[in-house]
Amino acid sequence: MKLLLCLECGDLFNLDYSIKKCSCGKVEGKYIDNINAVYKGGVAVPMGISNPSLLEAIRNQPEKGMGEEFTAFTIPKKCPTFIKQDQ
Repeated sequence: MKLLLCLECGDLFNLDYSIKKCSCGKVEGKYIDNINAVYKGGVAVPMGISNPSLLEAIRNQPEKGMGEEFTAFTIPKKCPTFIKQDQ
């Protein structure tokens, strides 16, 4: 799953096939197809969540206590499937 983090307002949001923006409007992005996405914003940090890791954490969600961890990561600045576009 691809996400965008706005370092200006702190919003972290997932992408869709239509453009989504953070609260302050300085970061936006969208999916082009099932794999490829584009984004804009000088304060944007592309991020990802490992889908299998997230599904496993959901299956193992405890009733109480600490939640189940899953894998999240920053996506490289130059990534062929998540492309930063000029403003």
